[in-house]
Amino acid sequence: MKRFKALVIIGSLLIAVGMGIILYSPVSSFVNNQNMKETISEYDIEIKKMIENTDTGEIERVISEINESTDTEYTIEDYISDNDITIDTDKQELNWAWLSLLREQMQQYNNDLLEYGQYELNDPFAYEQPSFNLYTYSLYDNVFGHISAPAIDMDLPIYLGANQYNMNFGAVQLSYSSMPIGGESTNAVFAAHRGYIGKIFFDNIVFLNEGDDVYITNPWETLQYRVAYTEVISPYDIEKCYIQEGKDLITLLTCHPYGESTYRYMVVCERVADQ
Repeated sequence: MKRFKALVIIGSLLIAVGMGIILYSPVSSFVNNQNMKETISEYDIEIKKMIENTDTGEIERVISEINESTDTEYTIEDYISDNDITIDTDKQELNWAWLSLLREQMQQYNNDLLEYGQYELNDPFAYEQPSFNLYTYSLYDNVFGHISAPAIDMDLPIYLGANQYNMNFGAVQLSYSSMPIGGESTNAVFAAHRGYIGKIFFDNIVFLNEGDDVYITNPWETLQYRVAYTEVISPYDIEKCYIQEGKDLITLLTCHPYGESTYRYMVVCERVADQ
């Protein structure tokens, strides 16, 4: 009798463990997807605050540090002038000045890529390093924006620098590809996991079809792109992700086939002209 009870207990435990394993993935995916949605929602709120609110705290802190280190009476006006910050005439807030400065510097970054080439995109160490530290510009949680594709119900936060840490939280932009601000002769390349246990990132981009829309929301605007073509490439075919002169592109990359990393699944999208 005792032996029978022991077998029942062991059997019950095995069933419980089995059910836990079965439920772990969908429950974990749900929780993590909710976390990403919360990150995006908080990002949108913080960007709106940066644009609408007058908050000089961060710039004042920087200026205070400058004055302490140089023993000068440096002012906010000096800072704006020295850094060639353009303040939106409709929004006199200094937080918007941070975003204006960031956009100007990202535009210059894109221009430099076009002029000097993208050879570093072949170097994993290079494209893993963020090209901009967004904390410096007071952006929420170092999030640049989000990338969404309604056809596959995808909406992921964007982080700069394709390192493993960033890839735990959403889609990453490969440094030495274009900054995702749009413009002629640009190609912003994004990567994300596929088959990552407990999280859904680029798992479903293989179901994107020619003509499906993909949106990039950055601190300034939402850019609309449309799937032009898809292709399975070798991990070493990074040249296929280079800028195509005259085109405004984004490229999505993930491992292929599912659960393996033998190849890369590539989705190339072209900017839709403003209506």
